[in-house]
Amino acid sequence: MGASKSQPEKRIVLLGKTGDGKSSAGNTILKQQVFKSKASPESVTAECVSADRKIDGKNITVIDTPGLLDTALDEETIKSEIIRSVIESSPGPDMFIIVLKVERYTGQEMEIVDKIVEYCGEDTFNHSVVLFTHGEQLEGQTIEEFVKMSPKLQELVDKCGSRCHVIDSKYWKNRQNGYRSNRVQVKNLLETIEQKLTGCYTNELLQIVEEEIQEEMKNVDEVNVLPEEKREQAKKIVHKNLHIRLAAVTTETLARAFLGIAEAVAFVVTVLKAASVPGEVIAGTDAGAAGIAAVLGAGIVAAGAAALAGVIGRGITGYNAADEGDPGCDTINK
Repeated sequence: MGASKSQPEKRIVLLGKTGDGKSSAGNTILKQQVFKSKASPESVTAECVSADRKIDGKNITVIDTPGLLDTALDEETIKSEIIRSVIESSPGPDMFIIVLKVERYTGQEMEIVDKIVEYCGEDTFNHSVVLFTHGEQLEGQTIEEFVKMSPKLQELVDKCGSRCHVIDSKYWKNRQNGYRSNRVQVKNLLETIEQKLTGCYTNELLQIVEEEIQEEMKNVDEVNVLPEEKREQAKKIVHKNLHIRLAAVTTETLARAFLGIAEAVAFVVTVLKAASVPGEVIAGTDAGAAGIAAVLGAGIVAAGAAALAGVIGRGITGYNAADEGDPGCDTINK
């Protein structure tokens, strides 16, 4: 993709835990207040939200995700927002920004770093940059000096190709020059992203979702509807369908698939392909849903998806053979 004029939009996905400043980081990058942000131990961003703005002649879209790694939201809400994150990011983001806070990294704080390393595939790290917030806590250090104090933080930054920046949404906001200036730091961040762009991050899950969005756009037959409006309508339909078809997939497996863990991608794609039905999505039977859930419960991700396609298919056969029903019924939830 690079800096080609034929692909003007740059999609950036914010990842991180509740309270580390993803939303305020998004506002700082876009230089406007578009994401809800306040000091809170609970997630302010309860749903995946995207916003865009032209910066230095380039269209930048920032996708702010809920605290997927530690949020207190209920399971179904988390799953719905992971699916929305996949849809908003398709056919693939140009860069993930892993948002962390400048603070003392004790055992509890280090858990999020461990989880990021565990959840992200190698290709994800190849398209990632670490962005620290609350830069005023550096107290005279550079961010590189701060990172060196923690072997695990250094390992994460190294995995991201040493791409690391820092901002401060409160104290550095109005400074125009120098290290402690958001204007300077965001400029450096965007330059890092631009230099790294050799093609967007994608995987088979994101590709399938993009294909489904394109198919649904063809079904929008209203006249005088702009392509972007068609896409928004299509995304809503795809979100609803995917939420039903992925009912038995755990949120953890879905999150890992989004972030590029190969076994999780293979499994989720297998489930999606087996559960595909034309036209209206059909609610399943207990036998079909239980068949899928049983496969999931048997440790399929570790075993690899290919060998399990047959048993998943048998579960889906029951799932699709049922009469039409309410997508919100107890069967789907099971």
